[in-house]
Amino acid sequence: MSGSSNDDEGTGILIALGMTAGLSLVWAYVIKDQAQLMTWGALAIAAVTGIIAGNYSNNSQSVAVVCALAAPLGTYLGTLLGLCLIAVAPYGGDFSDAWHLFTSDTSEAARLFKTEAQDRDWLFLLLSAPVGYGAAVLQD
Repeated sequence: MSGSSNDDEGTGILIALGMTAGLSLVWAYVIKDQAQLMTWGALAIAAVTGIIAGNYSNNSQSVAVVCALAAPLGTYLGTLLGLCLIAVAPYGGDFSDAWHLFTSDTSEAARLFKTEAQDRDWLFLLLSAPVGYGAAVLQD
């Protein structure tokens, strides 16, 4: 029985990490389309990831912790990538150009985020951790 529990937990962790990565990429394109800094998506990413990963892992504490850590980090990185997509758009740049900018000069994108972020942006990122944790463990 413990082997099945460990399998469920491993599956839940992989789902949490994979969904966070995928939803963060989607979030980058949402930011590009809106052409502004937004972080409210952290709550949505945390809730969706927590619910699905928690369901597959039988509400494992380990999966809940992974959701709590991955959601804010994934949203933050997705937001930085979105800012890079905005930066290359006027020059006809595409995802590969934005990815190159993101990987070669992440510190500049982070500095832009720090400069432009309002208190609510930081709040959304911080609140996504308990939302992800709660969504993963509070399944019926």
